[in-house]
Amino acid sequence: MSDHPAYSPDLATSEFHLFLELKNWLGDQSFQKNEELQSNVKAHLSTLAATSFEEGIGNLVYRYDKCLNLHGDYVEK
Repeated sequence: MSDHPAYSPDLATSEFHLFLELKNWLGDQSFQKNEELQSNVKAHLSTLAATSFEEGIGNLVYRYDKCLNLHGDYVEK
């Protein structure tokens, strides 16, 4: 158990980067039905899992380690 606050912006995961990537991937595509859109988006996000999420988790491990080494003092002096 660490002594840092329950919430730290450095430790909170975020998937906001996926919105821009998804927007670019969708581009000028059009879909006839919502189900078609949903299945295509799910398939595309599944292909990202191996790279994007692994990199994001790696970055989280680095940030968490850094936070613990600073003993909860999030601003380096």
